[in-house]
Amino acid sequence: MPSPVEEIKERLDIVELVSPYVVLKKSGKSYKGLCPFHTEKTPSFYVFPDKGNYHCFGCGANGDIFTFLMKMENLEFPEALRTLAERAGVVLVPRQVTAAEDQARERLRQVNAAAAQFYHNLLLNSSQAQGARDYLVRRGVNAETIVSWELGYALDQWTALLDHLTGRGYALDELAAAGLVVEKDHLTGRGGGHYDRFRHRLIFPIRDQKGNVTGFGGRALGDEEPKYLNSPQTLIFDKSGSLYGIHQAREAIRRAQQAIIVEGYMDVLIAHQMGINTVVASLGTALTDKQVSILKKLTTNLVLALDADVAGDEATLRGLEVARGALDYKAIPVPTWKGLVRFEYKLDANIRILSLPRGKDPDEVMLESRELWQELVDGAEPVVDFYFRAVAGRHDLSRPKEKAQAVEELVTIIREIGDPVVESHYVQRLAQLVGVEEKVIASALARAKRVRRPGGAGEELLPLLAPATQSEEYCLALLLQAPGILAERPDLAPEDFADLENRQIFEILRGFAYRGEMPAPEVLRERIDQALLPRVEALVQRSASLPPADDEQLRAGFVDCVRTLRRRGLWEREAQLRALLAEAEDDPEEQAHLQRMVNLLLLEEMELLLEDPRLQANPAEGERIAGQIADMRRQLL
Repeated sequence: MPSPVEEIKERLDIVELVSPYVVLKKSGKSYKGLCPFHTEKTPSFYVFPDKGNYHCFGCGANGDIFTFLMKMENLEFPEALRTLAERAGVVLVPRQVTAAEDQARERLRQVNAAAAQFYHNLLLNSSQAQGARDYLVRRGVNAETIVSWELGYALDQWTALLDHLTGRGYALDELAAAGLVVEKDHLTGRGGGHYDRFRHRLIFPIRDQKGNVTGFGGRALGDEEPKYLNSPQTLIFDKSGSLYGIHQAREAIRRAQQAIIVEGYMDVLIAHQMGINTVVASLGTALTDKQVSILKKLTTNLVLALDADVAGDEATLRGLEVARGALDYKAIPVPTWKGLVRFEYKLDANIRILSLPRGKDPDEVMLESRELWQELVDGAEPVVDFYFRAVAGRHDLSRPKEKAQAVEELVTIIREIGDPVVESHYVQRLAQLVGVEEKVIASALARAKRVRRPGGAGEELLPLLAPATQSEEYCLALLLQAPGILAERPDLAPEDFADLENRQIFEILRGFAYRGEMPAPEVLRERIDQALLPRVEALVQRSASLPPADDEQLRAGFVDCVRTLRRRGLWEREAQLRALLAEAEDDPEEQAHLQRMVNLLLLEEMELLLEDPRLQANPAEGERIAGQIADMRRQLL
């Protein structure tokens, strides 16, 4: 029985999916157009309907209907899977389960929408809401913002919302499921009835990216504790996965390619009121990986604007750790003295820290001077500078042990810079900060750049397999057993996996590898979409069924496996290009363009051949191939 992924690919035509995004022209059996993933004047982007995939021979982008939609719409795999499944008419889970869950979620959205309207009408019209209205005036929130953000007020009564919504036909258990009412014995230990969760509070409806009200935040207007109260976890509300203002800010963030993250509701309201529309709030908590995952689909340029005090610095540090773990990394090629190439990791994002004037909240700064706020945004310091300041401030650098801890923390950040000139600057700066020679810092940095490898005694590792069985599944089985071996070939990319399911599993395992973690099977199962679980189970079983091997065998096997994947990919692309060449025999200009791409592929194949360890035993042959590569580079580049 085909998997849902296979069934969707069988039902949908890749040409139909790509055509709304790319102007395609028939070219023999394939279609070509200008690549949507990089700027080009001569079409290098080809769609192969018989294979159900695409490839750009300019930038290397490749994949199928899933990867194309994910790239074009900034979707994660589960979202693309659901979108294409609906389009193809493929049922992902038993229909009755989906229908029941969807119905429950939709009902909660309706309950929340009704509650938001009730609270909003009270704020606008109730005499009891005068204190809330006065508070908003003092904070600089105008009438237009109150209406457009549907701000509300909860009466200082025990059952005002409960009575209103049940009177409109909503059931008590629905109100409880939405987190709008609380059972009395939940807090008092005594049974008997329910009461409103929010009372005598200014109400902020919290919306998802589609604009649905998923929960509420309530600010106390008296001496009630806590000062801010949020909805509890529900079927549709997850505080750690919500960003206040994301619905209003998402398009502005996408256009500006920048997101500014603040802490409070008022900060967001005032920002948008003043036309600063790229601001969202983390709901008063430390930044979470779920929140970063929402933002990274829109931009990788983040500005954190948190409190300018010691507690604020600590919160920023926690937020930075989360962001660095949730954002993506890329492998940067670095030439070695032997003329070969090694790879280093670099955070594929730009995170900066906005330093607020001490004692000022973002909304206060904006109301005081929009120009000052823009200056603070433009002058937000690079994340490395913030780390230097924060780490130096919390360590006594006169003590050797704390000095070593500071070095360890800071080289972990410096290693992600990527630019050797900038990296050298911070190595010098750190050496001066702690009072040691630069070579000591350089040595510590070199150690930090190595992803932690497995290798404890008694650890069961996979052996080498025969070349015929070295495949995508073998690479994944090795990584599943020991993610640290990715350090041997960190340039291995999702595009090297032709199979979509293998590609998605690789991305998850690569995330573990970057953090130096070894995922237990149950952890991997939690992170993987349900549609990929059968493939994961097969990989887990394959890993467990193979006898152990030593660390050297493991690394060598992985490096050889990556070379096999690369060779296979290059041969497939060469075959595609030669087929296109044959079809373009009446078009000399197209033939010349395609022949150049074939020659570039041949150059890649020879460079890959130079990595073969067997050449170490035959240096003369290695020198001959290196000479051929140099000649080809001069001709082509």
